Amino acid sequence: MTGRTFTASAWLAMISAIATLPMTYLAFMLEHRGDAVAAIMQGGLQVVGTVLFVVITLILKRFLNRLFLFHDTDKSIDLMVTANVVAGLLLLGGIFFPAMREGASLVGIILVILQGVAQLQFGYKLLTLPNNLGGMLKPFCFLNMASGFCVSSIVLILPGVVLGAIADLMLATIFFKVAQEMKEAEPGRTATR
Repeated sequence: MTGRTFTASAWLAMISAIATLPMTYLAFMLEHRGDAVAAIMQGGLQVVGTVLFVVITLILKRFLNRLFLFHDTDKSIDLMVTANVVAGLLLLGGIFFPAMREGASLVGIILVILQGVAQLQFGYKLLTLPNNLGGMLKPFCFLNMASGFCVSSIVLILPGVVLGAIADLMLATIFFKVAQEMKEAEPGRTATR
């Protein structure tokens, strides 16, 4: 992984953090409309949200695996990604095929609970990372645990979304710092201090 990869990843995490709340609000507003335009917009929001989550989460896994040879969170990450993709597909099916909406909603709720539990577990296991990520490890882990708890409770899903957005901002900061450190460590670069 290069400094450019981390810079791009940081911007993706930042976009995810900033877009999460407006996208969540818009999705709730569109849910009450029954027209085709609302369905297309809901479907687009679901696809964008799922793709952002999957890409950022897999980059985080790669970051932990490659830079720290840390694999304790791999299963949690894989479970979060799988649950998110399947839930996203079910929600898309429910949006475009009203006959399957009720069944898809029930299975979707179960998958959201599973994803929340996996995120809580991810945050807990990440606490054992042998690097403090510039002092951000513990806050990032606790935010993920709190977000996972809220999401898995279903009734606290909105605070969970907010906490998840804050965790994305922290992840963006971590990635920006790593990109800067890699840039400074490039051969032939002289210090300008």
